[in-house]
Amino acid sequence: MTVKRVAQQSAPSFSAENLYQRFCHIFTSSILEEAGIRQTVLTDPDTEVALGDHCRLLELAAIRSADDCLGLHIGSEIKPGDMGPLGYTILNSPTVRKALENFSRYLHVYARGCDMTLEEEKELAYFKFSYTIVEPSVLGRRQEAECTLAMVKHVIEVATDRSWRLEEVHFEHPKPESVLEHKRIFAAPVSFGREINCLVFAKAQLDQEIVQAESRLYQVLEAHLSDVLNNQVEEDDIVATVGNIIAKSLSNGIPSIDDVAKELCMTKRTLQRRLSDRDKLYNEYADEIRQQMARQYVENTKLPLTEVAFLLGYAHVSAFSRAFRRWAGLTPNECRAQNI
Repeated sequence: MTVKRVAQQSAPSFSAENLYQRFCHIFTSSILEEAGIRQTVLTDPDTEVALGDHCRLLELAAIRSADDCLGLHIGSEIKPGDMGPLGYTILNSPTVRKALENFSRYLHVYARGCDMTLEEEKELAYFKFSYTIVEPSVLGRRQEAECTLAMVKHVIEVATDRSWRLEEVHFEHPKPESVLEHKRIFAAPVSFGREINCLVFAKAQLDQEIVQAESRLYQVLEAHLSDVLNNQVEEDDIVATVGNIIAKSLSNGIPSIDDVAKELCMTKRTLQRRLSDRDKLYNEYADEIRQQMARQYVENTKLPLTEVAFLLGYAHVSAFSRAFRRWAGLTPNECRAQNI
């Protein structure tokens, strides 16, 4: 069984509800400004933030606060009420299964550019969290991913008034230097560099009842979220869609525009026209994505340059180094030296 909210193609964005206000001691005005986020998020819960900027904010806040596990700590403190109607819908869902299904179904009311999926297989269940945005890459959204999974665990535990026993926790980003906090917070084996962010647990827990759930209130809340979701203006973000295809194919080289058009079931000419409508030329955009991912790998990881070159589709490190110098004005090694 799989329950998934079909990915919307609307622009990746995030509505923080009460998150920024409650953690304003962390998300200070200077950090918000550095992340490119308007100060109104501190007073207006309906302010929408570009999802990429939200991810960047958490990464910056982790650095400024010297808390390498900031995402985990924030996620573990988020209360259902901080999530607005979605949080109260979770609190009043009849079972854990329904609560997770509602996470999956109504996530897009608050965050467009990512998806949640509940899957069941034999004796295990998998609650998966993935992104449909190219930037920031997996390396630049570690804090957001850790915050989200820690938040889901904590909210379910508040709703059930008991500890949620997990079998495994998976993250797509590389392993941090220390994972002690991850193991403490999730109380389960944690692995990194996986295909998707995921909470793995015994399927039997899905039938666990939510404490003090009110069926009438649940019906009202669910109807409200359903109306909001159905009334959201959806726009076809062809740029993000094409960008994802390019990013996922880079290790085999930049795909041709013909291949991308074929995957999207449209002609090359149609794809070129739709990208042009968004002021994008295919070859320039592909080079831009490769450049952004290269900087992420070089600045934020310790991966050998031979491996970075391979991940970006270069046959030789020398070719990658020349391209990087063209992009950044310095070699990969010089760039890493500046970021130590």
